[in-house]
Amino acid sequence: MNERRLASQIRSYMPFITSYERSLNELGSWWEKVTLIGKINSLEVAATLLEDMGSTKGRFEALHTRLITNLVEQNIHKLEQETRARAQVAIDILIRNLFERTADVGFLATDEDIRTFLREPSPSDNQCQAIVARLHEYTQKYSVYDEILILDPQGHVQAHLDSDNPVEHSNDPLISATLCSREPYLETFRASDLQLGRRDAHIFSARITDSDAPNAPVLGVLCLCFRFEDEMAGIFASLIRDGETVLLLDGQRIIASSDPVRQGVGENIASTQGAALGLQINYHHDGAYLACTAQTKGYQGYYGLGWQGYVMQRAEEAFIQHVKELSLAQEVLQRSQCIPEAIRQIGSHAALVTDDLSLIVLNGQIISAKRDAKEFMPVLVEIRHIGERTKGLFEDSIRRLHSTVIHSLLSEVQFQAFLAVDIMDRNLYERANDVRWWALTSRFRRILAQLKHTEDDLLTLENILKYINELYTVYTNLLLFDTERKVLAVSNDEQRRLIGNRLPDEPFLQAALSVKDTQRYVVSPFVPTELYDGRHTYVYSTAILAPNQQAQAVGGIAIVFDAEPQFIAMLEDALPRDEHGQPLAGAFGLFAGRDGQIIASTRQDLNPGSSLALEVCFTKLDNGARHSAILEYEGQHYAVGGAMSQGYREYKTTGDYLNDVLALIFVPI
Repeated sequence: MNERRLASQIRSYMPFITSYERSLNELGSWWEKVTLIGKINSLEVAATLLEDMGSTKGRFEALHTRLITNLVEQNIHKLEQETRARAQVAIDILIRNLFERTADVGFLATDEDIRTFLREPSPSDNQCQAIVARLHEYTQKYSVYDEILILDPQGHVQAHLDSDNPVEHSNDPLISATLCSREPYLETFRASDLQLGRRDAHIFSARITDSDAPNAPVLGVLCLCFRFEDEMAGIFASLIRDGETVLLLDGQRIIASSDPVRQGVGENIASTQGAALGLQINYHHDGAYLACTAQTKGYQGYYGLGWQGYVMQRAEEAFIQHVKELSLAQEVLQRSQCIPEAIRQIGSHAALVTDDLSLIVLNGQIISAKRDAKEFMPVLVEIRHIGERTKGLFEDSIRRLHSTVIHSLLSEVQFQAFLAVDIMDRNLYERANDVRWWALTSRFRRILAQLKHTEDDLLTLENILKYINELYTVYTNLLLFDTERKVLAVSNDEQRRLIGNRLPDEPFLQAALSVKDTQRYVVSPFVPTELYDGRHTYVYSTAILAPNQQAQAVGGIAIVFDAEPQFIAMLEDALPRDEHGQPLAGAFGLFAGRDGQIIASTRQDLNPGSSLALEVCFTKLDNGARHSAILEYEGQHYAVGGAMSQGYREYKTTGDYLNDVLALIFVPI
């Protein structure tokens, strides 16, 4: 759609524009009447003055047009920016989650207990119950799955998790496709007899082979069924604002909706052609909507199934505003880099127009006094009133322009801070799951339970750790240690020096060896550690329990999160961007504790472990709360958005682990 035509259509939904235009038009009309009256009553006195006044009026009219155009453009830009951001987050947050699933299915397909189960030609009831119990253990950690199925190559279900799912055999083509594929996994989203009664099943599938050898015989297929509707409900709850509907689209088909009454799953959305380029008007059965669509930016090369995020808002509600007065000095705004040059010029040109009117009044008074033209004095009074009204109208509208720009920025930084901390919570949720699940690896438990370990035993441990680390690349090292904290195996060859040595007598490692419940885990404080070359990070750890005595620890596992690049990448992904996709000049982000200790920052002079004095309005935020403010830092004014972590699913929400993290996004004003 032509941009001017689009702006014209959207403009009709801006009530404040109508109000300003009415006032400006009335002022222009009165200006003409005053000029005419002046010519009629005091032709000799007024000729030159009124000619100047006509010239000034021409500049007023040009400024009037520019002012309205900028008001329209800035409000469209503000709405587009906010709407597109939520559409982008709706799809990108999901894609990050699904990326983790691609590693899960590949790793679980190599689980030795599952392989042993499938090798049995006729597994006993006890064996079936044992494997179902193992799948249940898995979903206790990874609650993103509501069904796991183990099938033989012919599609017969050998075991599955959901007792309410009546499936015994599947004819779904994904089984043969998975068996024939050389890809590590397949992702499928559609109706499937593997989950009867679902409109769409979201399934990650992988081949189960007899060993890790390239040409090992195929034993069957593993299917992990993602809790898609549940996940989208959580995403929508974080994003939704009054009057908005957030959707996930597969082409034009709605596959998830925050408001299924208004826009139901399975329906087709109105054409979104070109919507990725900006705000669009789409017409639905209950009226006009302004909408934005966003394609995923992908995550580490994973783009999913090509879905899009979509946010729509009723057009008549989109521009209802309650603009707050800015508590920021006008001179700061005038030199602000976030105020477009066109808006600054309007302010300076408006001042010239009102100055010219004041000069016309002053000259008129002098001429009238010289010529004793008292009949012209009322005209001068009206010209003065026109100048005052002109000044008032332009000052008010320019304040609105400034407020629109700044409030848009405040809204953006607040939302981006939420995005940063939400990504962090979701990412670390996976780390807490990983350590607990890997601790249940049967070969770990069996080997660590032995009184002595052969070279083959230690090589087996090392190879498993390396395989895991190749799939899950967010760790610099995975370690196995015995009950004396002596390291038995590592995944990182560069840290083989640790093998045979005792780990430091850290409280979190002692606590890990005391764990007697497969649901429990321990996280180190965010401090420097030799396990991360003396840098700050989190280390997740838990006990390896004996194969047959669940409450007895035979050792432990520690996984070292690669905090530095991972956290910086999260923050950089959350920084507001310009039209070229680059972070806004001077913008930076950071993670910190409530005490101001920095966890990560995109600024090189704000290092992990250092402290930053934080405003109470941010440190006292409730979990999940957001805030934004204009603050001064090192002599520069910033729009600062903050969001306090709230956890994700069971992570930091069930008392398992307490660690409040504040995300802050700074953008210079």
